[in-house]
Amino acid sequence: MLEKAIEQVLLRASIPTLQAQAEALEKTNKAVAIRRIATGAAIALVAIGIGLGIKFALDRNPNLTGQVPQIQAQAIPDPVPQPPAPAPRPPDIPVTKSDPAPTQPDIITTNFTKFANRQVELLGRTWTVSVGHHFDNEADTSWNQAWCYTLTKVNGVEVKVELADRKSPNAKPVAPTANLATMQHAGLDINDALALASRCPWSDGNFSVADLQVPASAKGPMPTPPVLQPSLPSLPPPQPQQEFIAADDFDIPGGDYRVEKEVSLELCTSLCRSEAQCRAYTHNKTARWCFLKDRVGEAQRFVGAFSGLKKTAPTAGSSNAQWR
Repeated sequence: MLEKAIEQVLLRASIPTLQAQAEALEKTNKAVAIRRIATGAAIALVAIGIGLGIKFALDRNPNLTGQVPQIQAQAIPDPVPQPPAPAPRPPDIPVTKSDPAPTQPDIITTNFTKFANRQVELLGRTWTVSVGHHFDNEADTSWNQAWCYTLTKVNGVEVKVELADRKSPNAKPVAPTANLATMQHAGLDINDALALASRCPWSDGNFSVADLQVPASAKGPMPTPPVLQPSLPSLPPPQPQQEFIAADDFDIPGGDYRVEKEVSLELCTSLCRSEAQCRAYTHNKTARWCFLKDRVGEAQRFVGAFSGLKKTAPTAGSSNAQWR
């Protein structure tokens, strides 16, 4: 009996401890349940995020197949193509009509001077013949001076050949106005220059070669008519008089009134012969320059130069030992 009484007393004493252990166990179970619920919710959120990411990737790139379950796509009919709407014109930009093409595109006006061009076929080449008509002011109805020229390239250098000149609208063209050396340098003779001058696009029409006024300087020296001599069988026939006293490798310093470049010795001699002002010339054989002289000085030795002195009436007692 005493033992049962002691056992009852001990049992009653352990009841609070057992209750505390039960409460602790219950709290532990609740905590485990709550953690499991939170873990499941987190897993569900991750699954939803993965699903949304896969759907977004498939929408961006429909070629990604085989990695996620395929979704049955619905057929959507193609839209009927519509013509593009015209772009509206800004209201602040006025609509202007384009200017008609000019009837003479080769006419250019600069500083009251009208230039007109024409293409001419000559010597197997195409020459651009240009005419300039100069007006005093923009209100003038008639020009007061006109000229015609052509440009050509020789060894890469542009050469201007003056073809004709008119002092007034009532005057006929004077042609050619370029010197002989310039024309020959451009590959033209007088007849070629006259042919080009007859094609100048003047504003009042064309002039034929017969209408052109050829200056005396372009015609060259006039031939001296032969002097009839009585028949004298005993006398030898007259010998032609030499025009120039020539000296090779000699220079005549000073007296230059014009210099022609890129000319031959024959052309240099012809230029001096055709001009009354020229008394002598010196031709530099290396540079091909021609120095025309209106005064004659003492000749000096110069290798590479060729000089010519116009022969005048012989002077008694004169010594020209350096000339041959």
